[in-house]
Amino acid sequence: MVHLRLTDVSRDFDGPPPVRALSEVSLELPSGTFVAIEGPSGGGKSTLLNTIGLLDEPTGGDYEIDSVDTRNVGRKTLARLRSDTFSFVFQGFHLLDRRPVIDSVELGLLYRSVPKAERRRLSRDALAVVGLQHHLWSTAANLSGGQRQRVAIARALASGAPVVVADEPTGNLDSENSAKVVESLRVLHRAGATVVLVTHDADVAAAADSRLRIKDGRLTEVSVKDAPVTVGEIRKPPGSPSRVRFTDLVQDAASNLTSKKARTGGLVAAVALGVALAVATLGISVSATSQVAATFDEHTNRDVSVEWAEGAFAWSSTESEQSVVTRLENVAGVAHAGLLTDLGQHGLKGSRARSTYQVPVYGQTGQALTAGRAEIDWAPGNPGVLGAGEVLLGSNLASQVELGPLLAGPVFLVDETPLTVVGVVRESPREPRLLGAVVADQPSQVVGTPSQVKALLLTSSGAAQQVARQAPLVINPIAPESLTVSAPVDPSGLRGEVESDLQTTLLAFTGIALLASIAGLANAMIMSVIERKQEFGLRRAIGARPVHITGLVLAEAVMIGGLGGVLGLFAGFSGVLGMTISRHWVPVFDLRLAPLAILGGVAVGAIGGLFAAGRASRIQPHQALRL
Repeated sequence: MVHLRLTDVSRDFDGPPPVRALSEVSLELPSGTFVAIEGPSGGGKSTLLNTIGLLDEPTGGDYEIDSVDTRNVGRKTLARLRSDTFSFVFQGFHLLDRRPVIDSVELGLLYRSVPKAERRRLSRDALAVVGLQHHLWSTAANLSGGQRQRVAIARALASGAPVVVADEPTGNLDSENSAKVVESLRVLHRAGATVVLVTHDADVAAAADSRLRIKDGRLTEVSVKDAPVTVGEIRKPPGSPSRVRFTDLVQDAASNLTSKKARTGGLVAAVALGVALAVATLGISVSATSQVAATFDEHTNRDVSVEWAEGAFAWSSTESEQSVVTRLENVAGVAHAGLLTDLGQHGLKGSRARSTYQVPVYGQTGQALTAGRAEIDWAPGNPGVLGAGEVLLGSNLASQVELGPLLAGPVFLVDETPLTVVGVVRESPREPRLLGAVVADQPSQVVGTPSQVKALLLTSSGAAQQVARQAPLVINPIAPESLTVSAPVDPSGLRGEVESDLQTTLLAFTGIALLASIAGLANAMIMSVIERKQEFGLRRAIGARPVHITGLVLAEAVMIGGLGGVLGLFAGFSGVLGMTISRHWVPVFDLRLAPLAILGGVAVGAIGGLFAAGRASRIQPHQALRL
């Protein structure tokens, strides 16, 4: 039995000027009552109905439900009282429009922690009572107005709540559908429910046992039938009041997302964009760092040279330039080694009578040209070897002497010694002086007084410093200090600075991308909450607590974030792959980015959803539903 008693209840609203919507209303509604409340618009009907349904709180007087003073309880207890006591039928229906009809019917049971199988059974039975047993899986938005209102009545019937509060349930319906809705309310009443109905329709009000009239916030008339309809036994609602199972909450959130695919897709895209930018930025950072390291190791850190004046030490009777090269090639970390000897200035002219040019001549031993990274255009058929009686001309000198086609085997005289030109030194980044000189094999037929000898060494990646320390000892173990060593400054510190700056910059972009994603998602979800204001108001009305609303919105946000994380991961990796291929880099993927991307998407969803969840949890049912 549920007995409702209002004693001198008043409700004032702040504003310029303040408004008194209810003024000292006293009213008793015994269990099993069917009462209709009538009156002019603005007279206080909705405020009274809000107060009876615990959707609004009076500012004066007392309201008791079975002797429980509702003004001295907290929000949690109020939610439990609503869940245990009331179900609602609204003029605006307030169904889950994009979801199957049965989801709207079982919503009240969801917030009573009723198992899914029992929820479905009770909801099917209730829909059968109102004649909609064939529309369980129809989308609620596709039903007619009369059918939608009967779905709302089925929701009230399935909940088993002892009191049904109905606000203008026939206000949007024609006479035929109005009659069906009134009959459905009678079914609820006969099943034992107390029905409190607000209506402007006298024919609808005539179905009630009692009729109240309210004007200017005061009860002005009470009419009771002589023979009220006999009602059945009041049953207790199934389940536990104002509770929801975690699995049901998750499934509810998933159903909300799948029911509005376009909105969900937009929210997922907002997260995916941020995660993709973050993954791409971090992935490019790893690839770029690897490329920086490879570039440093491949070029900057490989060139070593050792120079000495000819005669600075005497060769042994059995030693030659080639033996020095052989020892250098055996040093760990040396990839290519050779000697470049300055043979001084010599006269150069063509085989026929031409002008004589004084040009520098250099002798090379071993792989001096390769170690110097020289680029040579060889004569057709030449295997890239400089033999006896053969020379190379630097590209600048070749232009000056008007060198003919190499295929013809041009011959030049160097101090009257005929030598065949078999190639042109086109580039010589380590020894640019070769571009204006003659290069001969050493020892050669070119007779000169060597003045300087330089050992050119090309090392393996990262071995330059070690080779620079060992090479002088290998060349002249007696007086290594007499040699001049040139080696690049160890670039590890510089490389570390470049890599650090690159990573810092890209991490900053990552943070900006994620913050932008969080802001975008938060804004989109707040807009979604505003659109769903009436839905959240309905959930609060039928027993959901603010924490339940928070959990629902966060569950949706986390799912959106997870999906966005997965999509963002693939999009980001695709971006990294495209970028590295276009730059001719070797793509480097850090596999740790995969779980981090998904977790990042979840984090973005959770953080962005917090703002929307906070707003949704503060929605007051009487403001959202406007009974």
